[in-house]
Amino acid sequence: MSEFINVSHLVTVGVAFVGWFVVHRLTAWRDRVNHKRKMQTDFLVKAFQGLANAANRPPTPGAQHFRDMESAIADIQLFGSKSQIELVEKFTKEFEQTKQASLDPLLNSLRKDLRKDLGYERIDSNVRWFRPEGGVTAAQQGAPGDAPKTARP
Repeated sequence: MSEFINVSHLVTVGVAFVGWFVVHRLTAWRDRVNHKRKMQTDFLVKAFQGLANAANRPPTPGAQHFRDMESAIADIQLFGSKSQIELVEKFTKEFEQTKQASLDPLLNSLRKDLRKDLGYERIDSNVRWFRPEGGVTAAQQGAPGDAPKTARP
């Protein structure tokens, strides 16, 4: 029996098993990281779209864009970076006090981080809005970080 089982065979099987175990653990870790990154990116893209749709529109409780904004703010507080969460806090405090606030700094931060994560080139210009039903025009938008000048019908 010793002819069939020698130390070199045991070492080979042991190294193969350890190698398989290490590769399996690394693959599982990579899959978890990728899943987490994809989930975060998906939620933040959806949040960006919800906020972009609500930006420079009158705050109309019950309107779809207003509900999307509420959901987007919750998602950013869960999946956003520390600076994005701080921008949400700043926006909500300002909105609570004045009933209007600019989403542009938050949207610019989301756009910058999402484009970086997705491997797209950096864009330094401010976000722009197209509101054919009477929202803010490009000429009224001003510089990045300026509060929007809301046009009401």
